[in-house]
Amino acid sequence: MNIHFHSNKDNKNEKKQIWMYAVILFTGAFIILLLTAYSQVKFQNNISDYQNKLSSQEKAKLTAVTDLKSALKENERLNKELESLRNKLVESEQEIATQSSKTTDMESKYNSTVSATDALVKALEYFNQKDYVNSAVTLKYDVKIEYLSPQGLNTYNDLIGKCYGKASLQLYRDGYKNYKNKNYAGAIINLNRAIDFSNKNEYYIDDAYYYLATSYYKSSNYNDAKRIINDFQINCPTSEFARNMRNLLEKMM
Repeated sequence: MNIHFHSNKDNKNEKKQIWMYAVILFTGAFIILLLTAYSQVKFQNNISDYQNKLSSQEKAKLTAVTDLKSALKENERLNKELESLRNKLVESEQEIATQSSKTTDMESKYNSTVSATDALVKALEYFNQKDYVNSAVTLKYDVKIEYLSPQGLNTYNDLIGKCYGKASLQLYRDGYKNYKNKNYAGAIINLNRAIDFSNKNEYYIDDAYYYLATSYYKSSNYNDAKRIINDFQINCPTSEFARNMRNLLEKMM
């Protein structure tokens, strides 16, 4: 049986080696722990940085969305104000057009009133000069009674009553003279006016109808001749010219 005995020196060396291994292992573990801790800290820092970046981006996005909504709202408000201004502008233009139209109407009415009054004054001047025909013609064709004042209308009616009858008689005489001179165009003008200014009951009115119808006939204007004969039959049925008118009408059949 072999029994080995170790010396104290060997035991010391062995213990020394064990301690060395232990120190190395401990140191290695410590380093690993340090590295692990460092990596963990660095990882946490990276995660924190990433989260901060995400948070900043989200904030930026939120701010952008908020700004966009504010911009859209402001744009909508401005558009409403612009539309309101446009409507006010249109209303102003319409009001200006209305006022302009009223002004134009007032000017037109004023001018028409002045014209009617001037014509009435002219007719009165003709009457005072005993030119009854021109007075009557001016009253009938130039004076627009709708533009006369109440006083002017009274003057107009009074003047008609005074000059129409005198003008009618003068026109009949001028027309008859035209007829006798075979101036049928002149006769037609004067005799038509003589009838227009008459009351249709003057003693000469049937004569005026007869010479007027005959003037139309001699001018080959048969339609107007027939029209005058028809008016004669209505207004002068008992006239001594009735037979003459029938004979004239038969010539045109």
